[in-house]
Amino acid sequence: MITLAVVVFGYIGYKIDWNNTWQSVKNAYLPLILLAACTMILAHFIRAYRWNMLTQTNGYTLNVRRSFYSVMIGYLVNTATSRGGEVVRCAMTAKSEKTPVEILIGTVITERIIDLFSLIFMFLVCLLLQFQEMFGFVNTQVLIPLKNNLIWVVLSLAIGIFLLWIWKKYQVKKPKNEASFLQKLLNGMNSIFLIKNPIKFIFLSLLIWFCYWFSLYFQLESLEITQHLTPGNALGILIFSAIGIIIPVPGGAGAWGPIAYGMTLIYHLNQSNAESFGIFTIAFSILLQVVVGGICYGLLFYEMQKNDENIPANA
Repeated sequence: MITLAVVVFGYIGYKIDWNNTWQSVKNAYLPLILLAACTMILAHFIRAYRWNMLTQTNGYTLNVRRSFYSVMIGYLVNTATSRGGEVVRCAMTAKSEKTPVEILIGTVITERIIDLFSLIFMFLVCLLLQFQEMFGFVNTQVLIPLKNNLIWVVLSLAIGIFLLWIWKKYQVKKPKNEASFLQKLLNGMNSIFLIKNPIKFIFLSLLIWFCYWFSLYFQLESLEITQHLTPGNALGILIFSAIGIIIPVPGGAGAWGPIAYGMTLIYHLNQSNAESFGIFTIAFSILLQVVVGGICYGLLFYEMQKNDENIPANA
């Protein structure tokens, strides 16, 4: 992962017009950047709070403050390992909250599924706000290629379903301890169906993405080269960045290409300026994750040490 990140960032460094980038960001409006950072941190705190709603269905109530620390530590680790942060997040919370790590991993898998549906909802909102731009892109870049390759799409789905059926039919009976692990994992994944307040959960899930949206809009407003873009444009760029983040490259490096591509193709931004904003927003995210994640690691380590000291020796 680190090697891949070095290669990707090396390519970005080679392709970027650093003089134009420096001229674009050196006079960035700091108050808006700080507001973008606060909005992003709020999104991460809401994520930690929402996570607690999932674990409560299995009888485990998390300390929201410490779960927020774990979420930020996970993002810190993701800057170097891409998906490794999710495992570290669960491991840290399991240790600090005495919660089975299998259940935590199951809830995080559920979180990611919910995030996918939230992203689809945000895309529909984006389509509503900018139908002409977004539908034209989706039609030419997604629908037409799918139509032209429909037989391969159907064949791939059929093979996937067949392999899943084969696996379920002939899977070997698991030992008791492994079955216990799988059962806990499934309990964590099924937590979404046991939420006591589903409306609140849905609201929080969408609020996370609205925070992402406006954090990105504040970043756009902080630079002269992107001040003319609207909140609707910011939502479109968020969709592209989310697609890029799916690419398993540390530090969110995979988001740079889709962001620059979308800003150039759909919003007709100068390519050099689009690439400059792409590297700016990636640097913003990495710096935020490293600084806040590092602070949260220190705070969580301190609390865990303090809690260990308060446990009686004969406990």
